Amino acid sequence: MKGEGVKTGVLELADLPLLQIRDLRIYSAQLQLIHLPHLRVIPGELHSIIGESGSGKSLTLFAIIGLLSQKLRVEGEILFNHGGQHFDLLHCDAKKWQSIRGKAMGIVFQEPMSALNPRMTCGAQLLESARIHADPPKKSLELVYRKLQQIGLGESIERIMQSYPHQLSGGQRQRVMIAMACVHEPPLILADEPTTALDSLARQQVMADLKKLCNEQGSALIWVSHELDLVKQYAENVTVLCKGECLMQNTKEIVFGKKTHPYVKELIDAMPNTCLVGDLKSPKVVLSLKGVGKLYTKGKWRVRALDAFDEQLNAGETLSVVGLSGSGKSTLAKILVSLETLSEGEILLNGKTLSRVPPTGIQMVFQDPYASLNPNYTAIQAVLEVLVFKQNAYPPTRDEGNGKNKMELKEESRQYLKEVGFDDRLFMAYPHQMSGGQRQRLCIARALASEPSVLILDEAVSALDPLVQKQVLALLVKLQQDRGLAYIFITHNLEVARAMSHRIVFLDGGQKKSLPSSWLGV
Repeated sequence: MKGEGVKTGVLELADLPLLQIRDLRIYSAQLQLIHLPHLRVIPGELHSIIGESGSGKSLTLFAIIGLLSQKLRVEGEILFNHGGQHFDLLHCDAKKWQSIRGKAMGIVFQEPMSALNPRMTCGAQLLESARIHADPPKKSLELVYRKLQQIGLGESIERIMQSYPHQLSGGQRQRVMIAMACVHEPPLILADEPTTALDSLARQQVMADLKKLCNEQGSALIWVSHELDLVKQYAENVTVLCKGECLMQNTKEIVFGKKTHPYVKELIDAMPNTCLVGDLKSPKVVLSLKGVGKLYTKGKWRVRALDAFDEQLNAGETLSVVGLSGSGKSTLAKILVSLETLSEGEILLNGKTLSRVPPTGIQMVFQDPYASLNPNYTAIQAVLEVLVFKQNAYPPTRDEGNGKNKMELKEESRQYLKEVGFDDRLFMAYPHQMSGGQRQRLCIARALASEPSVLILDEAVSALDPLVQKQVLALLVKLQQDRGLAYIFITHNLEVARAMSHRIVFLDGGQKKSLPSSWLGV
């Protein structure tokens, strides 16, 4: 029975686990988005939530930590046991949440570039998070340094503290987010795809570190993941969601056993295990890199992100670039689209020196589709923007006529969206109304609209669940066959690289090296 303190979320209940969900239902207007009959998590437990994009995984985490949109209607109970008190988190007021978030409950968001403040150094953001609950506040620096050490950033702490989010690799940003969530050693840690930005070895280390932290602190971890190999390795219990319904909830041995649900088997079978690309019939060089190098400097600090990089890429060919976080993969991509300048070397596209001002004839599909899109533009507007820019930047000659009017460009936008498999009903949708896979398809359509010779895919499928990843990879193969596109596929996933590539290059410290034996077994 609920006590008098229901307005603040305090309940008079005894013998609760750390977290217990009862008959949770979330609605948007009259549409039920999720129904989770039960979820019980005890201290120290590692519990994973799996399912395809749009199944309600992230929605469940946001309901637990009180970050759901106020437009949504929520029913049921989410009971949390902390500090000798029991709270119904669905009835906590703002003051109570201030004492819970960070201290009793931390969260690692899926997209660190969107979650971190671009105008604050990572050090300032970590210290801000630490000082809220630090007692005394001067201990905050000690707390931050200890967490950065524990998650494997010990050798570069000073640089991390002084850097802005855009100056770090995707993997480093994700580790900063993990440090921020764990800085006060909360009894419950929530993680939304915490390892998608990390290379094969780093993701193993991060999960091992998270498991070690939970064991040492007695903390429970609830993490959303599409990386089924990690779930099999680290989870103790697993919840399977599909289209907002709980299909299965049990130990990992049962969930991934012989008598599992057909849907789980479908997720497992969606992982790439065969080569998806064919042999090149008539190679024609479209991109040539000779001695390409990039040196970053800041005061006395110097880092060579790329060193004497040589490579050639043919039309219709896919080159995968793999390596540890911070190895220079994204730096190479940014140089090719002129978001970064060369320190030395030469780049030729179709036999001509690559333009140092965008657009270069090479386009990039970024790792984080949500951050890549204008939240105020519909799908049609997002593609139309590229077509209008292209027509204004390269106006037609007198012989070609006066160019296309806006209606013609809108129709062309629709054709690009249809080419990437976009549903007609989503043409007028905004990014926040799309799933991760739909947003990534939109980013691919925008890239195609500029008619590039080379398409760079920077971890373009790392944040997608196995079913959606399979669909997007099949789409990319079809587009390459239809258009003769050359791909540079930047990834940390060797399974995906082998399936998509004609050749694989391993980067380490900005240099091309042989693929380490340690990677071959991952």
